[in-house]
Amino acid sequence: TRIGDVAGAEACGALKNIVALGAGFVDGCFGKSGGNTKAALLRVGLLEMTKFCATFFRGVEYGTFLQSCGMADLITTCYGGRNRRCA
Repeated sequence: TRIGDVAGAEACGALKNIVALGAGFVDGCFGKSGGNTKAALLRVGLLEMTKFCATFFRGVEYGTFLQSCGMADLITTCYGGRNRRCA
C-alpha cells in the first residue's frame, strides 16, 4: 500500500530505532525469558511514537502507524534489527 503521509512514515522510520534499543536492553537483561516484557515494550513504544508524532508533526495520520512503515517495521527491527543488537 502506498502511504501518502510522508512525515508519519519518516518519523516511524526514525523513532522505531529508539524502541529497538530498548528491545536490545530487554534481550540483554532477560534473555529468552523476556518475551512478554519485549511485547509490552513494543506496545508502549508504538503508543509513544503516535503521541510524539501527534504532538510535533501536523497532519500525521494514525493509520500510518498500522502500516508496514509503522508496526511491521517496528516488530522486524526489535526482533532482529541492527539497533537491537547494538544495545
